[in-house]
Amino acid sequence: MLSCDFRRLVAVALVLTTAFITMPVSAADFSNARPVIGSVSAVGSVYLRGVGISQEGTLFAGDSIRANEKGYAKVLLGSGSKIEVSAKTDLTVSRDAQGVKIAMNTGTIGFTAHSPLRIDVMPFEVTATDDASGNVAVMSPSTAGVRALNGKVTVRNLKTSESFVIMKGQERLLGLQNGVHAPSLAEVASNIPTPIPAPVPAPRPQTPAGKTTGGLAMDAGAWLAVIGGAAIAGVAIWGLVVALNNHDDIDSLKGTIKTLNNTIATQNSAALKNISNAAAIANTAAQQQAQLASVQALAGQAQLALTAAGQPTQAAAAASLASQASANQTQLAALQGQIQAAQAQLAAGTGSATQLQTLLTQEETLRNTTNSLINQLNTLLANNRSFPGVPGTTLGTISGPIVSSASVPV
Repeated sequence: MLSCDFRRLVAVALVLTTAFITMPVSAADFSNARPVIGSVSAVGSVYLRGVGISQEGTLFAGDSIRANEKGYAKVLLGSGSKIEVSAKTDLTVSRDAQGVKIAMNTGTIGFTAHSPLRIDVMPFEVTATDDASGNVAVMSPSTAGVRALNGKVTVRNLKTSESFVIMKGQERLLGLQNGVHAPSLAEVASNIPTPIPAPVPAPRPQTPAGKTTGGLAMDAGAWLAVIGGAAIAGVAIWGLVVALNNHDDIDSLKGTIKTLNNTIATQNSAALKNISNAAAIANTAAQQQAQLASVQALAGQAQLALTAAGQPTQAAAAASLASQASANQTQLAALQGQIQAAQAQLAAGTGSATQLQTLLTQEETLRNTTNSLINQLNTLLANNRSFPGVPGTTLGTISGPIVSSASVPV
């Protein structure tokens, strides 16, 4: 025997079905309507087309979806693809000849694509096909992150037409202002949200805003739409019962998404620190090159002056300093090439903090030698300034780069 609560649900569904079938509808209500591209199931504060929905709604092409704090939405597209919208997320869903396109403004979404699905995070377009799944997060006005959970995801810069592929388990940071795709994020597989196993209830079709009903003169297409609506309402009876068991799954999923967002933010910080450290090492190496060029020039000038003044020993010391400065410049040029290669690897997502530590050690060794040459040259010039032509310049030593010790391998 049916329980009392279940009988109430059946009664409500039958009343809604009867009201829908007997409601006067004109063919005009269907001929100009925007195409239906899916359904939205909501938990918490969720707005569809700017109107709050308590449980579910019909998704039309061009509709906006906004999940506020403690809000969550699941979108089931007609193509079979699924989208999970986390709290504090704002997006617009449209459709063109190439398929469904999602324009993200803020927040985080998860996706599973059973047909071509495009996600715009300007200036980038993320395209998923062939059952690919993953996450896209807008973490700040200048940074977004993309992660592929299954399959492969293609990312294309719409301004430069540059594109690259993210394989299963890989992540990338996207620079929204400069269009650069920066280092990969760390593995966070244990925090990946999985699809809800229970089916998403299919909502009743909604009459688009601004339409008016009237008259019983309907064409065949309109009658088919009415009959289809009745069938959908019947399916909704089962969906209402299943939804009662889905709330625990949704709460668990929301917690997983929150953990994932926190993990992405932590790994983001480490990746950006590595980029900053590489730039600091490169700047210090460039300062060394400039100072070594000055050492070589001043030592050569002092050598000529001391030779003319009849001071062969001091002239030889100046010549030795110039030669050592030249050798240091050659070693620095090789180091700068390694630093540039490391920066390129970081941008491609393959660099690490261990690699940066090795470069920092090499730079420190050369910097100590450079500072020693500077001190020796300053002493030589100070002791021989009485001779005509000896430069009166004093060079300053070079400080080490300011790097963060909190960096971890990306």
